[in-house]
Amino acid sequence: MYANLLTNYIFDTMKTKPIILISLASIVLLAGIFFLVRAKSGYKSQSAQVKEFLTTFNGYVVKGEVDSIHACFDVGEKSQFLERFANIIALKAGVDGKSKPLAGINLDIDKAELNFINSEITEATIPVKFVNDSLPSRYSTLVFKIQKNKTLKLKITQVDAKSFFTDLVAYENYIRSKMFSESDIYNPITLKAFITANTLKSKYDSVIWFAHLKGQTYFYVVKGKWDFYKGPLLDSAKLYKMGLVGPDQKEIIPPEYDLIHNINGTFENLVEVEKDHKKGFYYLTGKIVVPVNYDQVFPVNDGSNIAALRNGQDFYWLKNDYSISEKVDLKIADILAKLKPSTSFTLKNDGTENVTEFNSHEEHGSIYIAPSYLAELNLIPVIQCFKNPLRNHVEYEGVSETYTVKANGAMEDTGNWFQTAFYNIREYFLGGRSGLYDKKNLIIIDNKHNRFFTTDIISERGEDTEGLLDDRCDVNYIKAINDSLFEVKAGTQLYTNLYDSTKMISGGLFYHYYIIKNNKLVELPNKRTFGFTKYVKMDDTYLDGCYNILIGKGDLEMRKKQTIDHLTPELLAYIKNEIYADYRYHFKDQRWKKIFTNLTDEWDAKNHPTNMNVDDSLTVIDKYNINFINEKLKSLKPATLAAK
Repeated sequence: MYANLLTNYIFDTMKTKPIILISLASIVLLAGIFFLVRAKSGYKSQSAQVKEFLTTFNGYVVKGEVDSIHACFDVGEKSQFLERFANIIALKAGVDGKSKPLAGINLDIDKAELNFINSEITEATIPVKFVNDSLPSRYSTLVFKIQKNKTLKLKITQVDAKSFFTDLVAYENYIRSKMFSESDIYNPITLKAFITANTLKSKYDSVIWFAHLKGQTYFYVVKGKWDFYKGPLLDSAKLYKMGLVGPDQKEIIPPEYDLIHNINGTFENLVEVEKDHKKGFYYLTGKIVVPVNYDQVFPVNDGSNIAALRNGQDFYWLKNDYSISEKVDLKIADILAKLKPSTSFTLKNDGTENVTEFNSHEEHGSIYIAPSYLAELNLIPVIQCFKNPLRNHVEYEGVSETYTVKANGAMEDTGNWFQTAFYNIREYFLGGRSGLYDKKNLIIIDNKHNRFFTTDIISERGEDTEGLLDDRCDVNYIKAINDSLFEVKAGTQLYTNLYDSTKMISGGLFYHYYIIKNNKLVELPNKRTFGFTKYVKMDDTYLDGCYNILIGKGDLEMRKKQTIDHLTPELLAYIKNEIYADYRYHFKDQRWKKIFTNLTDEWDAKNHPTNMNVDDSLTVIDKYNINFINEKLKSLKPATLAAK
């Protein structure tokens, strides 16, 4: 449906990772036959158990027993997503989780496909049928990951509901299209645009979007093969050229470009265009204002200048009268400090004076083609979809209600060769993915080479998990280990079980390591919660840090919360053993074995044996850090805390 559907909608409720089987690396033929026969027999029994569980689950669905549906999931805390999902499949609510359901939902358990990950975990793909008394049925799927909990009862630990919600939204809108007239759903200006678009198809292969500006409609036209999911995003898919047609059906911008941005998006009365990664601007009269040969355009607050233009290593001013200066000496850091608008902003589409919408009776969102500089700074995707104020009586999937970007303090001068800026980005989604989602963005300005790099930093904060990360621990910090390696500390949610089974790290600092490669910022692989043990030699500064600890059992929100500002002996013991776990060490202590066996499956280590000794695998940094931690722990008496 929309560009946001490229994002993964998988709902993951699993806070403890599944246990995996240890496969044999070598085995004699006879024993191998016995192993395979036993395995098939075991999976046959597992299949019967899973089918019985799914049949029971479906019974709760048919009877509309929401509490019983909840009980089939292994979740440690209240989940608004699960509450909404349970109400929808139990037919207590429509796809928005509030209104009356428009479609019946039937799960075909008999035709469910079972994929046995191991003896404990099964992935079930369940056909779903949407039904309505007056209209043809439609079909979808739900994917459950099912495993045994501590009491050996089967529970659902993951749900992939991406297709389910997308298809249910489409079906409910299909039903609404039969319940309401076109004039009830579409604004008159949209209905008129549909008619004009049909006449334009005699000249163009596609009319993809309408832009309504102060009562006038402009048409985004395409010659060639258009694919929304790939067209504006992938060079290899650009088998088309885009143009813009005015209200009088005359060309304003010829169909020669890879992307045409929102009218007035960057500057009032101008339209930004791109071709072969070069940018320029048109007037709405069809006249080129800025030739399409600049690599970057940065709107600025700078008196007589409205933008800085970059072409290769050269910079120019775009003046208030739209003339372009001679080459000037400009620094990226100075330009970004003057950005207009500020890099703290909020986007939403709650008015009807300036709306760009799909030329579609089914895709109901409005579309925002971001100014190129905001996309290049990684502050917003190239294409973002919002709720469309011109359409009524429809539901949405994968569109935003509000998108906010907030600079986390001023741009920081490290006193070295680089400067940094952090941004918190929060998005409020509608539809099946409704709720709030957070991420962080990092911009690094390289003063040596007058360039910048940017990357997302995983934040993992959402509507269902507010409170797991204390604001005191939601900090950002960066330092250069050397000229090409950066260490970034950022607050995030953590689900890290400690040796004491009543304690869990719920949030705190997570370490990311980045290198500059091919003129991009690339994150180094890291499976460890405390990633500094992999890439740097510890010193006492790594003993400081903010972490949230939950104490107790049961629902997470009911547990006692504690915030610490340093690594306790219990955390140090975890950190040390995590180094060994990274190499699939076979722990003798059953508690450590359970903690890290769960983690190794998350690290895609299934079907690989654990190792009785990993000393040959340890790096120089690993060995140094193990010795460092041992020195800090050597005064401790309980051997289970520090021992392997």
